Amino acid sequence: MKILFIVQAIDYIDSIGVMLLSALAKAGGHSTHLGILSRENILDKIQTLKPDMIAYSASTGEHKYYIEANKLIKSRSPDVFTIMGGPHITFFPQFINETTLDAVCIGEGDEAFPELLERVAGGGDIGTLRNIVTRQGSDNGIRDLYQDLDNLPFPDRELFYETTEMKQWPLRSFMASRGCPYNCTYCFNHVFRKLYQGKGKIIRRHSVDYVIEEVQRVKSKYRTDCVKFYDDIFTYQADDWLREFAAKYKQKIGLPFHCLTRADLMTEDIASLLKEAGCFSVSMSIEAGNPRFRNEVLKRNMSDEQIVSAFHICRKHGIHTFSNNILGLPYATLAEEIQTIDLNLKAKASFVEFPIFHPYPHTDLGEFCIKKGIYQPDYSGLHMSYMNKSPLSCFTEKEKNIQRNLSTLGLLVIWFPFLRNLVLKRLIHLPYNKVYFLAYYLAKVYLNKTRVYPVKMGPVSMWRTLKKSFRLESFKKFDERSPGK
Repeated sequence: MKILFIVQAIDYIDSIGVMLLSALAKAGGHSTHLGILSRENILDKIQTLKPDMIAYSASTGEHKYYIEANKLIKSRSPDVFTIMGGPHITFFPQFINETTLDAVCIGEGDEAFPELLERVAGGGDIGTLRNIVTRQGSDNGIRDLYQDLDNLPFPDRELFYETTEMKQWPLRSFMASRGCPYNCTYCFNHVFRKLYQGKGKIIRRHSVDYVIEEVQRVKSKYRTDCVKFYDDIFTYQADDWLREFAAKYKQKIGLPFHCLTRADLMTEDIASLLKEAGCFSVSMSIEAGNPRFRNEVLKRNMSDEQIVSAFHICRKHGIHTFSNNILGLPYATLAEEIQTIDLNLKAKASFVEFPIFHPYPHTDLGEFCIKKGIYQPDYSGLHMSYMNKSPLSCFTEKEKNIQRNLSTLGLLVIWFPFLRNLVLKRLIHLPYNKVYFLAYYLAKVYLNKTRVYPVKMGPVSMWRTLKKSFRLESFKKFDERSPGK
């Protein structure tokens, strides 16, 4: 069969989930292809390619583009089988009844997707497949979590690298593990664990040798300046796995890398091993500077002292730090938002992002917003990017404008602390504007390259990348057009 994977845009981050599904399809003897909604006439591509199946993977906000596209596709090619997976549909599977999709895949599709391909190719009944929900209402529950990750094929990077500019972008993303044990109320992971309760270990890791071999294969075929490990949490402790990884990565890969962890996990031993391996930067989420919001509302369960200590430990070992934060939390005041800016200043983060809270389906904090009546669950109305304005009704338009300004100018304050009073007392109260965006964009490009992902690019490649990334960042920061327009 021919499978066409459709994505909305190319954002310079490897779509590892889609790449893995493509690898699984190819292992079953099928061919896979890529379509990009934002840059090609997808109907013309379908007419030429004549795929047997079209597959989407969607987060909340992004899903609306695929739903609109699928309506058009089905009106022209009613016999093509269409399916959606990803976080949005996993936690909101009943949404299929509002779509023209033939089926949706709930949870991890490592086993379900190959079985679905086999059934569809053979004209069999898909209604008995676990993890697959159909428009006819069949839902047979979910299978156990896939435990031995080393048995999976390496993700099919050719799907993206050989057809898009991703081949020239020298930052490559990898996943060394799956799962997260924490209960952050804004994140899907606590909902995911409930979904898979009693279905096997949530935290699963590839062996070090598997990770090293995958990086080696990609590095040998495609120019790679920097590696990003996209695990929710790359390391929990200075254990045997991390010690083995540090030694082998340094010896066999020798490239700078970025990874994610938590501030309350960071220790001198972990920082030392990461630095020994070649770690250039670490992402640790602060989320909220106000302790009540951080620990009671978000369930982050860490103190100011733990956060500041973790960032300073990394700084001591020569590792740059990337801080994630959330503005626009329900009922947050300006004074509480400023606490988040100030805690980042105290931590001396190398790079920061200040996205604005979006209430995602069935998360604890999302359900809280619905219960309080400050959000009506119109998930198709959510911006695809959480770098845009708040969807909550507990804020006035003036307050939402201030939040957008903080989200945009916060990076400048952390980079140049002397700007704090000017920005927080005056500039954030002015209307959101393109000058703020341009200042943010230039700062982000420079700091990303020097403090987060040390990639090297020639003048021509740099200019092309800047043009494309400028359009992408503009889309995130300004109001998006309806997907039907």
